[in-house]
Order: sequence, then C-alpha cells, then structure tokens
Amino acid sequence: MRWAFPILALLLCPGIVSAEPVSTAQAENRRCLACHGQPKMAELSAAERRTMLAPSTQPLTPTDAPRPGLFVRPELLAGGVHANAACVDCHAQAKTLPHKPGLGPATCTGACHAPQGSEYLHGVHAEVAAREPEKAPTCVTCHGGHEIYPRTDRRSAVYPLNVVKTCAECHKQHTTRNGKNGADHVNSYLDSVHGRAISGSGLIVAATCADCHGAHRVLPAKDDGSKVNRGNVADTCGRCHVGLEEVYVKSVHGQELARGNSKAPVCTDCHTAHAITRTDTPAFMLDIVNECGTCHDQTGPGSTRRSSLYETYRRSYHGQVTSLGSTRAARCSDCHGAHDIKRIEDADSPLNASRRAETCRKCHPQSNASFAQFEAHADHRDRKRYPLLYAVWWYFIVMMSLAFGFFGLHSVLWFVRSAIERLRNGAAPKHAPGGHAIQRFSKVDRINHAFVIVSFFGLTLTGLPLLYADQPWARSLMSSFGGVRAAGILHRCFAVILIANFIVHLGGLINRIRHHGLRNLLFGPTTMLPRRKDFADCAGMFRWFFRGGSKPKFDRWTYWEKFDYVAEVGGSLIIGITGLMLWFPETFSAIVPGWMFNVATIVHGYEALLAIGFIFTIHFFNAHLRLEKFPVDDVMFTGCLPEEELRHERGEEYARLVATGEIEKLRVPVPPKSHRRFAVAAGLLAMAIGTTLVVLIILAGLGVM
Repeated sequence: MRWAFPILALLLCPGIVSAEPVSTAQAENRRCLACHGQPKMAELSAAERRTMLAPSTQPLTPTDAPRPGLFVRPELLAGGVHANAACVDCHAQAKTLPHKPGLGPATCTGACHAPQGSEYLHGVHAEVAAREPEKAPTCVTCHGGHEIYPRTDRRSAVYPLNVVKTCAECHKQHTTRNGKNGADHVNSYLDSVHGRAISGSGLIVAATCADCHGAHRVLPAKDDGSKVNRGNVADTCGRCHVGLEEVYVKSVHGQELARGNSKAPVCTDCHTAHAITRTDTPAFMLDIVNECGTCHDQTGPGSTRRSSLYETYRRSYHGQVTSLGSTRAARCSDCHGAHDIKRIEDADSPLNASRRAETCRKCHPQSNASFAQFEAHADHRDRKRYPLLYAVWWYFIVMMSLAFGFFGLHSVLWFVRSAIERLRNGAAPKHAPGGHAIQRFSKVDRINHAFVIVSFFGLTLTGLPLLYADQPWARSLMSSFGGVRAAGILHRCFAVILIANFIVHLGGLINRIRHHGLRNLLFGPTTMLPRRKDFADCAGMFRWFFRGGSKPKFDRWTYWEKFDYVAEVGGSLIIGITGLMLWFPETFSAIVPGWMFNVATIVHGYEALLAIGFIFTIHFFNAHLRLEKFPVDDVMFTGCLPEEELRHERGEEYARLVATGEIEKLRVPVPPKSHRRFAVAAGLLAMAIGTTLVVLIILAGLGVM
C-alpha cells in the first residue's frame, strides 16, 4: 500500500513531473505513465492496484495477481511508431482518470488502422477469435504492445527476419485445419530454401509466412480469395519468381488450371508449400519423379495405354537408376520441361518430333533422328501399342518356363532317386589315399572358368539391382558398390572380362579345329553340341529316376552339361551384343533404329535373369548340391577327379580312354586336401551368394518385399 499513494499523487498532479513544454499527446501520456511508467507497477497486488482505480464493486479474482505487463517502459514507447500517439487513442476507456478496473483490450481498428482492421475481420484469425479467443492472434500478438516498430525496422516482430518466429509462436502449438502437426510445418519451412535464406543468410527478400499467406486478411487455402488458393498460387509465387508465372500459364498445366481442372498441378504440388528445397539438390532431383507420379500414376480417361507413364518410366533404365539414387539419369523435367511443359503435338514441345533429337542431345551429344526413335515410356506388356516388345517378352516367358520347368522337375526327381540309391549303396567314391586321380581339366580350362565365375558374379551383383530397383535390398546392394555410377563402371569392367574370356575360349576352339578337325569338334565323342545319344541318355536318366537300376553310360559331356554350355555361349553372345548396344547407343544408332534399344533392353534384362536363375538353381544342383557331389564338386578347382568316380559316372568316356590307352596319360597324383578345402570354401561362398539372390528375386516377384 505504501507505493499506491505516491503513484496516485503523481497521477493527480502531473504538473510537478516536468516543466518542459510538451504536446497534448505527450501530456496525456505523462498522466498514464505517472503510474504505468513506474517499475513497481508490475509488482503491485490486486488490492493495491484497486486503491488507485475508480471505485468498483467488481470482486477480485485470481487473475488479479501482480501483472508485469502493466509496467510500460517510457523509452520503448518513445522509440516506437506510436511515440506521438496518445495512450487513450488505443485505450479509449482510460480517458477518465482514475479509470475503472478491467479495461477492455486496446483498439487498433479505429481511424489509424481501419483498412487493416477490416482485413483482419474478414480473415481466418478473426474467425478463430470469435470461436476461441484465447487461441487467436490479435494485433498485439504479432506487432507487439507498446514497443511497436515499423516493418522495416529490424526490431519489429514483423520484420522479415522475425516474422517467422512471430507466426511460429502460435502455429507450432496446434494442428492445422487438415489435421497436420503445426510444428512440422514450422520446422519444414525453417529447413526449406526460403527458411534457410532468412535464418541462415539474412536474405530479407526471401518469402516469409506473410508473403505467401498475407498479413491481415489471412484466408484458408480453399477460399478463392486466399493467396495460397490453387487458382492464385502461381500469381503469389510469381511476385518473387518473376517470369515463371508467365511461362506456367502457357504450359499444359496452366491451361488445364485455367479451364477449371482442379487437379492441374500448381507450384506447391511440385515444390511443396513449406518444405521447398533447391531444385539442384539430390533430394529434389530424386523426388520430383514421384511428384509427377502423383498425377501421372494412372492412365487418363480414353487412354489406350496399359500402364501409366509413371510406371513405364520406373521400369525404364532412366527410372531404375533414379530409383537407386542416381541424379545423372534423365527425369521427367529433363525431357518434358519444367514450367513450360507442352503437349507433344505442340511444335514448341522439346519432345515434338522436330525437336526430340535435340532434346536427347542434352545427355547424348551424338544423338540423331534414329536415336530419337527410342521409346522412353515403352511398355513390353502392352500388346496393342508395342506388339514387337510384347512378343519378345513372351518369348522369354516361354523359354524361362520351359527351362525351369523341365530342369526343375529333373532336379527334384534326381534328388529323390539319389537319396534312395545312397540309402541302398552308400556314398559315391572319393579319392582313395595313395591312389590316382584322372586329369579332367587343364590349367587353362580352370583359369578360364575362374574368370567366368568372377565376371558372372560381378555382372550379376552390379546389374541385378537395376531389374529390382524398387526393392530396398537392391538399393543397399548398389550402395555397397559406391552407387549407380561406380557400379556401372564395375559392370562394364566385368563385361570386358566376359568378352575377353569369350575370345580366349573361341581361340581354344579354333586351335582344337586345327589339331583335330572341324568334324571332330562338331560330331566327335567330346563335342559340346547335342547328339542323338544325348536324347537317349536323357530318356535313360528319367527311366533311372522312376525305376532305378543303372544310369546311362555318359561320355565326356552329359546332356545337362551341354545344355549349360550352349546356354552359356548363346547367352553370352546375346547379353554381350545387347550390352554393347546399350553401352554405346549413339554409335549403334547409326546402324539400327532407336526402337531396337527398347528390344535390347528387354533381351538384355530377361536373358540375364534367365542365366542368373538357372545358374544359381539348376546348375548349382547339377554340379554341387546333388547328393553324389554335395557339398561341392571340386573338379573345376583341382582339375581332377577320382578314377573310380570317372568309371562310375562317365562309363563310356572311361572305356574309350582305356581302349585308346589315353587313361595312362591322364593319371595324376591325388591333389592335397588343402585344395579340397579351398574348393569347398569357394563353392559354399558362391552358392550362399547365389541362393540369397534367388530368394530375394522370388520374394520380390511375390510382392513380399
């Protein structure tokens, strides 16, 4: 109480405070500041404050505790925009002193700020104020109370560097109209290109909340008058991004929007509203395809396409490497344009027939009209639009079904019969201590096979992720090689090894022709080509599967080994030629039309998938996993096998070698056990990798992963 009376005396005797000449407003303000300009004003209790006010029967409430906001720093008031305004201009109820307790809030919508007040009353904030007063911002919330500064003053709460914080004080505390977390919106903005420009670089020209949403007449996005309404977004963004709006309105998207198509994309559909990033960042480059896919992930009404443009892009090489994290491949905007997208029939479209080669040359400098015939969105499952691609695809479906169906059954029956025979007769013969082995493969053969293994696994591990680019394991596998670009370089290196290996093998065949003649190579007992005997042997094996008894007497090569060989040689040619076409498309476009690259893509991928699946299942079983060889057949590692095993498994070859006396030349010492251990370790590692990949392929095909 001891402070209340001195303050009251100052209030009633303002003349003793200062003798300096003052304006009317300043004089009136001194009357107010006589009380409210005293620091102790913030500490007075409700009862003490009541003694200073006009008599009132209004009871004290808990909210009448000390109120620090009642203290007004005169210097702050004098330094603000309201320095020459009278307190009672805003606090009209305080014109008569002492004033009554419980004055209403300050009024800003009078003669001074009538236009802004009117805008506020028509905005969403006023709507909230009528419903939930405690949650709605008022003039004071955004501009401050007594220390109000011009918007151009860095101290102002609505200065560009400060306005985001001002808006965030409320918006981070509650959800948005569509139920999203307001704090997420704030954080997204702060991490965006606009937010970083403001907070990190101090660029006051960067867009803030008020630039996009408005200052006083803030409206919900669904309101036609809102600056962020779909019909107005381009104009709002165009106020900063000069020229882009003019380009956009002439594009197919802008024209669709003008025609009333509410689904036509606007700036915020592609760039988002708050989490806007630079367009040259990897995150944006990789995500923009998905943004386009939001609309183009379905075929439009009247479309004859079987799959959407988004789906066909994702299945293309460009889409595959983009899915795997590469930013170097062509994306939608690289070919169609960004803001200036036109229909392909439009002469100004970069994909118009007259300009397509020019567009391709942005990435492929030597592109020509033939190269531009490549179909970027070709769908090999669409019979009507792409009959040739459809036929090629079905060829591989049939071939894969026949190969896996026949040899899959062959392997199952073999396993069952082997299990029965093993129970009856025991394990197959192994190297006897102190005995002899028979040389089956030369060192050159083994080295050649080693390079086949290295190149095959290398090509598989670096190429398979492309076929399953949408799978998490494919992205992880590609990352383990250093990303798409590094994996691509490795893939080409392994391809060179495969080609070199093929040439070496071809040289070996030529040398054999020189020494033994072409007839012996094609029709002799050691030929790798099918003979009538192979069909008889196959029938004999199936008799053994079902009836038991004796196996056919095989010569040097069995029918399944010949199948492996012919498939490997033919597959290498097919994969090699198509791989070279895809490696050097500009060079080959001078020879073949661009649509041949679509064919090459299908052939290369499905032939590789056929080889991978067959080698890692059927070949692994025939060579290693059947009970006679389990866990690993080491003949390709050591070069030799037990003589008894040769006599037992390849009776016709053994008899021929004995008859000609060549058997003596082929007898060699039994290899050290360390060679066997190495073979087992290498074989198990290869089978573990192969089996894992097969399982992942199957799971991806079933849609489990």
